[in-house]
Amino acid sequence: MIVDDESDIILSIKIDLEDNGFEVDAFSEPLLALSHFKANSHALVILDIKMPDMNGFELYRKMRKIDEKNSN
Repeated sequence: MIVDDESDIILSIKIDLEDNGFEVDAFSEPLLALSHFKANSHALVILDIKMPDMNGFELYRKMRKIDEKNSN
């Protein structure tokens, strides 16, 4: 999963990962990414730190809570 508010960065990373066989979910809005996030569904999450509405650290903490809640 890639979350970045800059579409050119998303596209660059997404193309490179997909060219190497990875399936990529990409979002330009942190709240939209969070609404689509499912526990234990991603091996790697790449987050931009400075984004509107929610920074990468806040998004990471919310994703961790979802993972922890559903891993018990």
